[in-house]
Amino acid sequence: MPNATEAAIQQLCERLQIDSGFFAQCLQESVVEIHEVNGRWELANGTIIRLRRLERICNTLNVGVTAALLVLDLTQKVTDLEEEVHSLHKSRPI
Repeated sequence: MPNATEAAIQQLCERLQIDSGFFAQCLQESVVEIHEVNGRWELANGTIIRLRRLERICNTLNVGVTAALLVLDLTQKVTDLEEEVHSLHKSRPI
């Protein structure tokens, strides 16, 4: 992680409307990376969506970040498999 101060991280969390404790866990687990862009700390593209999903899973299921990551990855795999099955059904001759 870059040398972001706690105040800078707190400011980023407030701007993104993400719980700072949850964000700290994600940083510790290397779920997210922050980068300084024009003197401002930012997340990589698409990371905020993943963070919001993880936070929702943590809160809904009352689990930690590691378990939420597993749930998120498994649901993505299920979605991918459903799309593949749908694609196979469409290409199957009648």
